[in-house]
Amino acid sequence: MSHSADKHTSILAVDVESYGDVRRTDRHQKVVRDGLYAALHRALDRAELPWGYHEDRGDGLFLLIPDVPKGELVASLPHELAAALREHNADHGPETQIRLKVAIHAGEVGSDDNGKHGTDLNHTFRLLESQPLRSALAGSPGVLALAVSDWFYEHVVKHQPAANPAIYRSHTVQQKETKTTAWICTPDYPRPVTPTPTLRLPTVQWPKLPKVRLPRPRWQAVVLTALLLLAPMTNLLAGAAAPAMRCANPVQLNVLTSTEMAPTLRLLALNFERKSYQADENRCRQARVLVVADTYGGAVDALGQGWSGRNDLRDHGPEPHVWIPDSSIDIDHVAARLARVPGIGATLEPRPGIARSPIVLAAPKAMVDALRPTDGKWVTWQSIALAASSGDGFTRPDPRSSSAGMLATIAYYRHRLEQPELTSTAMTGDSVPRVVHSAEREIPYAPDLDSGNLLCTIRNRPGQTAALVSEKAVIDYNRGRQLGSDCSASVRPEALTPLYLQTESPVQDYPFVVVRWTDRPEHHQRHQVIDRFYEYLMSPPASADLHNSGFRHRDGLDGGPVLSTALPVGPATAFDLIQTAAAVGSTHPRVLFAVDTGLSMSAPFQRGTRVQAATELVRRLLQQFGDDDEVGLMTFGTTTQDIVPLAPDQTTAIRKAARPDFPLTPGDSDVYGAIEAGMERLRADKNARGTDLLVIITDSATADVSQTDMPALKMKVTGQDPRVTRLLVVNLLTGRCESAGLTELAKAAASSCVDLTSVEDDIPKLSNLVAAGLWRQE
Repeated sequence: MSHSADKHTSILAVDVESYGDVRRTDRHQKVVRDGLYAALHRALDRAELPWGYHEDRGDGLFLLIPDVPKGELVASLPHELAAALREHNADHGPETQIRLKVAIHAGEVGSDDNGKHGTDLNHTFRLLESQPLRSALAGSPGVLALAVSDWFYEHVVKHQPAANPAIYRSHTVQQKETKTTAWICTPDYPRPVTPTPTLRLPTVQWPKLPKVRLPRPRWQAVVLTALLLLAPMTNLLAGAAAPAMRCANPVQLNVLTSTEMAPTLRLLALNFERKSYQADENRCRQARVLVVADTYGGAVDALGQGWSGRNDLRDHGPEPHVWIPDSSIDIDHVAARLARVPGIGATLEPRPGIARSPIVLAAPKAMVDALRPTDGKWVTWQSIALAASSGDGFTRPDPRSSSAGMLATIAYYRHRLEQPELTSTAMTGDSVPRVVHSAEREIPYAPDLDSGNLLCTIRNRPGQTAALVSEKAVIDYNRGRQLGSDCSASVRPEALTPLYLQTESPVQDYPFVVVRWTDRPEHHQRHQVIDRFYEYLMSPPASADLHNSGFRHRDGLDGGPVLSTALPVGPATAFDLIQTAAAVGSTHPRVLFAVDTGLSMSAPFQRGTRVQAATELVRRLLQQFGDDDEVGLMTFGTTTQDIVPLAPDQTTAIRKAARPDFPLTPGDSDVYGAIEAGMERLRADKNARGTDLLVIITDSATADVSQTDMPALKMKVTGQDPRVTRLLVVNLLTGRCESAGLTELAKAAASSCVDLTSVEDDIPKLSNLVAAGLWRQE
């Protein structure tokens, strides 16, 4: 076995918090490991420190960094590491986010054939594994907890102002055979420093001494003496070399962007920093660019309230100086929010975008053949809607997670609602809840997923699924690159074909937005850095990097089909109503149909009887629901009876049960008892979500309001605990909605009572009322 002499070196050890959590699969742990190494490389590079020797420890690693001033390890590195971790976490879900324990020490480390060893290396790991460091990280909302040894604090931290020694706290560490003192801090969320109490000493009265007047020297003699003393030094000072220029702190530039653009923009930001450093005559770092990724909804929420939320810093990062969203619609959405809240000190100054990427339909080969695109690449919204309405297999990103999701939602809703622009008026029409729910059944959005993460699910579970996503994400998918936050690079899968919209194609244009905080003083140097950063992003080298990453040139002409017309989206678009409509319209309903089977329902109604009209109405209204929705059927006369229990996958059973020869029961029907019983059935499931709807179809012929405790029944109907339960009454006897008190009851449950005149004529209105009862926005 070979041995080498021990070598003095700085030791840095890191450990990922909760790396072995049961919620983390092997795939999650790989993403965490890749993210840890990437964050360390980025932090060391920004702090201008070498990578050095390292050994992997599974859930962490240690680095040996010799020949570097030790103060550099605690001056900028902790802050750069915290920033790199925040950047990683902004792009990843809860299972792949990273919080880190760090320990720093210095000492002698030896080597043999099995690796590194030494007492000082062991000492570093005792600090890393100590309970005080675990507790510091657990009690911090930040991403980093740092422990330095007592020696390192006394000899390095204490004498390095840039390390901010005041934020460190001493803790006793007892770990295995080690008992020592560690100095611990949380650099990205330092605890406030307790002020040192002022010690007031009593005033001492000193005895007065007699004044002594000294002779005043003649000023001519003083000046002459000074000149004689300085004269010999003149040549020496004139010939001396100028003192070394000390670099000023670089300008901090915070850039907010999307999860799709963030990886490429971080590379561009690093290249910009290097270019600025190389161009400076004193080799000083001019700027430190922090790129933070956020979802569409997260960025809109934080910017829309001027970054004034209590947890905006924690959830969305520092206030941005520049914002590069995926689309200009993001700017319109934030501007609409800011306009509703006067007094917020934030203004947006957009500049032309740095790249482009259209929204495409990414489809496997079998679905491409079924869609029959023109020239093998062009489709229309009409052809997509026709294919989507005939079966499963279509999806899109979440409109709150990405601009791609919002653009796809706006485009498809415009087509289905037949509206030129989705304004507030258009989004509050009577048919909107019904049409939106149908649209969500045809092309449902994938909750919390952007384009990359959505294609990640398709890569992991390949099948017959077509997705409306960005062209850039399809390029990444087909090249086997990393997708979103959870999919590392892989072997190339079977390619998806991007199909383009012939007209009204949604396009992401990645505008460059300067965010000015008008309640803060101007920072002229930062504005200069912003201008230089924008110039760099528009330069040929940056455009080439963007193109290599899957984005189109900002003119859209450097590859792929040339799009004819872009989707028109204006500032009047009701973005918030669209997001809410999608969220509400995607919920699975719970609907209980209650049909009156009293003898009075045998009376004629148009071409048949009242009960035949009631069963036909049930079959028509069932068309709005799928097998995943919970539906049920009950009848009522003097008592109630469950015909088809409330459950999923019951639509076929209800169609069979609601036949024209529905049997009637003797006696008078108790419509009020049926309302109470139906409400109880719907509310019995305490864990169900969304909105319930009870649809009563009756003639109310025997209903006697004077024989019912209407205030008590109204209170039961009104009570919405634990779930919102609405009541729609369809009356087959004109005028009975009012006289039987059913209008009053239905209004108490936020719905209505309708006197039916014709199934054919009234079915559109009733379909809208059923949809409004289930998916209306509050």
